[in-house]
Amino acid sequence: MNIDIYKAEDFKTTKWSGGSTTELFIYPSTANYASRNFDFRISSATVEIEKSDFTILPGVSRQLMVLKGSLILSHKNHHEVQLNKREIDCFDGSWETSAVGTCVDFNLMTKGNTEGKISSVFVSADESLNFQMDAPCELLIFYVYEGKLQVDFSSEKRNLNQGELLVIRHPINKVVKLQSPEDCAMAVVHIYK
Repeated sequence: MNIDIYKAEDFKTTKWSGGSTTELFIYPSTANYASRNFDFRISSATVEIEKSDFTILPGVSRQLMVLKGSLILSHKNHHEVQLNKREIDCFDGSWETSAVGTCVDFNLMTKGNTEGKISSVFVSADESLNFQMDAPCELLIFYVYEGKLQVDFSSEKRNLNQGELLVIRHPINKVVKLQSPEDCAMAVVHIYK
């Protein structure tokens, strides 16, 4: 098991036509989003204009969760969904997708044989939560977008502040204890290879 914490200065932010996007993690580390040579990519974006179109990404599976605000996603010839805070939509990157609304979102893109799943986890102030992995995974990733978090692996503890990312490679604990001195909201990513 290998544990790393990534902070704001480790992330790369770029502008797009509707706001900005921050790359939180890309795998392998030598991959480049523009070259589309990644197995998976995690990012957070701000949508600052009322109507926007998503980049078409053939061969990419996408999952999007709203962290703040709300968004109506329209996937041409597929489905339309309204996402409020902590709600998730899964879709194919090759679909023509447009959005109405402004928000901050969290994105997972996977390619090839890499599969992943995002979920929303909330820990109330001064309470603890035993987070159970649903199946063995290659990587388990926590992104704290509100509050602070202490992660207890029984052998060691790590503290995460708002806006930080914790990456566990080859997690061996099936249960991870999460606790916080304040209300804490996070996105959790499981990566399966």
